[in-house]
Amino acid sequence: MSRFMTIDNGKQWMDTNGQPIRAHGGGFLFDNGFYYWFGENRTGGRKVSCYRSADLTEWEWRGDVLTLESEAEPIYYRTSLEMNPFSTENGANIERPKVLFNAKTGKYVMWMHWENGRDYKDARCAVATSDTVDGAYTYRGSFNPIGHMSRDCTLFQDDDGTAYFISAARDNADLLVYRLSDDYLSIDELVRTLWPGQYREAPAVVKHHGLYYLISSACTGWLPNQGTYAYADSLTGRWSPLYPLGDATTYDTQPTFILPIAGSKTTSYLYIGDRWDPSDYHRSTYAFLKLDIPEDRVMKLEWADQLALDLETGETETKRLEKGEAAVRIRHAGTLKYAAAVGKSVIGATLSYGADEQKWLLEHTKDGYMRLRNAASGLYLAGDETNAAAVLSRGEEHGCIDWRIEEAGNGLSQIIHRVTLQALTWTGMDDRIALTLSGADVSGPEQRKKLNRRLCLLSPVF
Repeated sequence: MSRFMTIDNGKQWMDTNGQPIRAHGGGFLFDNGFYYWFGENRTGGRKVSCYRSADLTEWEWRGDVLTLESEAEPIYYRTSLEMNPFSTENGANIERPKVLFNAKTGKYVMWMHWENGRDYKDARCAVATSDTVDGAYTYRGSFNPIGHMSRDCTLFQDDDGTAYFISAARDNADLLVYRLSDDYLSIDELVRTLWPGQYREAPAVVKHHGLYYLISSACTGWLPNQGTYAYADSLTGRWSPLYPLGDATTYDTQPTFILPIAGSKTTSYLYIGDRWDPSDYHRSTYAFLKLDIPEDRVMKLEWADQLALDLETGETETKRLEKGEAAVRIRHAGTLKYAAAVGKSVIGATLSYGADEQKWLLEHTKDGYMRLRNAASGLYLAGDETNAAAVLSRGEEHGCIDWRIEEAGNGLSQIIHRVTLQALTWTGMDDRIALTLSGADVSGPEQRKKLNRRLCLLSPVF
């Protein structure tokens, strides 16, 4: 009999103690009947926390397995054991920890991204080991692999037990693939450079029916962007081009892991993503989504408010909940600021998923135009014809509230005012929104610059 367990996406998840799960940039390992989740925790000093679950819905905190006080033992004499080089309160940055079990040595081996806690100039990888999956890990030090920078990273273990470390190098311009030593403690060889100059980060790898798939994101900090996937017959061979995955913001997430669920009927794959909140790191959440890998190699990722899993059979079910009016956020393509209502003005603000001031409800008119009503104030985005400014209005007192969305390519749009035929434009040092002409010739450098100030991304609120 099928037994589906349901995961609710878009919410703050709690562990079995009622505390928020702190395991961002995480990696997963199935071991002795449990799924173990390792991730970065920035509360009370930076550390790696570990949770475990038998059903992927109820997560038990197993402890902080790597901290500033962890025992240290170098791999080699030139491996740095620094965990707090500047004696700061929080210590070094430890990001994207991933763990593999080495059957030859009987050790659990963790690799991660290491920075000094003050800036991101060191760009090292780091290693830790433990005799038990959720026990105290011994810190084995940080280093630059074969002299290269190493930032966002992942681990992958092939069917023959060979392990690979993949990390962003050259200021994130390249993804480098390293084969690890037999004990997984050091780099054996750099075997492949992936998509040079394409600036990819947040890699995750899975093998399906003999093919290797890698997903990643672009480099926009904690702001979401269009995810991509690629595939290859060999991890060290030639890879396909990058293809889009999900929507323009990967449903407001960034990839961190691909988790296979092998059941009696099928093997399903879960996309594990972080929903980073740039306005408050501690309000960042997670999403577990179904990742489809058809035989035509066209990987598919769709949003689901709820994901139901039967771990025995491997089957999944997805559900989108009815939320009433559709809502979007408006992000400027240049400054990456979000349109936010403040009083009766509209300004550019840092993304905050909890801010209703940044959510705009869509209303369609009978004659094909659109109205944008702010979720916090209930006021409409309007065009003030006198001052050529974008304002908030209850109706017609500050000008027409009807707009037309004009696609501009690459997922971007212009928002054109119905009466003035001017476009919503980002101007000024404070990123305030104003109206400017949209129909001018864009062939010259100055006109092209004006066009860039008008381009924006309308991303659905999930």
